[in-house]
Amino acid sequence: MVDIHSHILPGIDDGASNINETFAMIQEACDAGFTDIFSTSHYIENEYEFSKIEREHIINAIMKKVEEKGINIKIHVGAEAYISNNLPQLIKDKKVATLGNSRYVLFELPLNAKVMYTESIIDELIRMNLIPVIAHPERYEMVKKEPNIVLEWIARGTLMQCNYGGIIGIYGNEAQNTLVKLLKADAVHFLGTDCHRSNSIYTKMEEIEKSFIKEIGQDKFNILSIENPKSVINNEKIQIQKPNMIKNSFFS
Repeated sequence: MVDIHSHILPGIDDGASNINETFAMIQEACDAGFTDIFSTSHYIENEYEFSKIEREHIINAIMKKVEEKGINIKIHVGAEAYISNNLPQLIKDKKVATLGNSRYVLFELPLNAKVMYTESIIDELIRMNLIPVIAHPERYEMVKKEPNIVLEWIARGTLMQCNYGGIIGIYGNEAQNTLVKLLKADAVHFLGTDCHRSNSIYTKMEEIEKSFIKEIGQDKFNILSIENPKSVINNEKIQIQKPNMIKNSFFS
C-alpha cells in the first residue's frame, strides 16, 4: 500500500512529536504493509510554513536512517496545504510542496465552514496544469450535509482523498456514513492514514482493510490504496469513473 497523507515528520506541525516517534510510525507503517509514505505535514500561513526544500532536507536525512535500520519503505515529499487565496502562488514559489514533486497537490478546507472561493482556487490550479486533491472530504460539515458537492468538485477536475480511519468511525458516525456514501458513489480516488501519532492508524490497518473490503471489495480497495497512489509517485494521470449521484440529498 501507499500512504498518500501522513504527518510523520517531527517538529513541522502537530504530527510526530520527535524523531523517535517518527521512526516508530515508519516502522508501524512498514509492518502494516505500506511500501511508500507521502509526508504531507501541514502548510498553514503564519503557523506551519516549512518550505518544500526544508521538507526535502528532513526527508533525506530520515531516509538515510531508514535505510540503515533496514526498513523497506520510501518517504516522498508533500504537504497538506490549508486553502487560501494565494495557494497557487505559494506553489509557484515552492513554499507548498506538491505530492512527490508531481502535478498532484493536496489541500484541505475548514472542517466547519464553507470557503466561497474554493471553486476559483480549483480552477486556477487546473490552469497551472496541476491536479487538485481535496483531503478528507468526509470530515467537512458541508459535505456531511450535502455530499453531492463532492461531485461538483470532481466535475471541475478535482480528486478526493479519504482517510482510512473514517471507515471504523474514528471521526464519528456521521463522517463514517458520509465516507461510505462517497465510496459507493465512486467519488473517492485515494486513501490516506492522516496519521499524526504512533500507535494509532497504522496499528489498526488490519481492521480497517477488512472494513473497506466489506464495503467496496478487494479490487476497488487495491485501486484506492495502491494503484492510484502509485500513479502519483510516477506523476501519471489516473483514470476515474464518473461518480454517481448520491441519494437522499438536496441536489438529487
